[in-house]
Amino acid sequence: MDIDWRRVLFFLGAAVVSAWCGWHGQPLVHESNEARSMITDVFSILAGFLMTVLTLLIEPKPTAKIWREAASKKTIFVNRIVRYKWLFMLYLSVLGMVFAANLLDKSESYIYALVWLERSYLTLATLAFIISLTLPNQLMQLQVSRYNEMIDEKKKPDPEKNETN
Repeated sequence: MDIDWRRVLFFLGAAVVSAWCGWHGQPLVHESNEARSMITDVFSILAGFLMTVLTLLIEPKPTAKIWREAASKKTIFVNRIVRYKWLFMLYLSVLGMVFAANLLDKSESYIYALVWLERSYLTLATLAFIISLTLPNQLMQLQVSRYNEMIDEKKKPDPEKNETN
């Protein structure tokens, strides 16, 4: 298994920035119901967008003529789907934590838990947002690679036509 160090470093950098934002941004979120509402709106839209992407763009295209080629493409496909699944789970986690924070908001006995919940969802929201910034490039690369595969497939000579001549 090859490790993509560029992705690992990107994730670690995003996690550090997210933790800092979660810790220092918590007092701002604690005082603002509008901020929680905006986070809920943004992540609901992002979750819907990601589901649309998964439904429309990530459907396998069996263009490979050789089973080994199809198997290697399947690995890439599965890895991409797994990353999108975890991003979707991150979106849902943020939404669930904001919902829990809204429930605990007026309770004086859970103020300490509320502060940590706010730090946690703000950290995860920042992380999910940073990771989501890479989605347009990933989708563009996916479409360009599909287009290139289609061109390559059209360039290949058709063996059935050559046999009949």
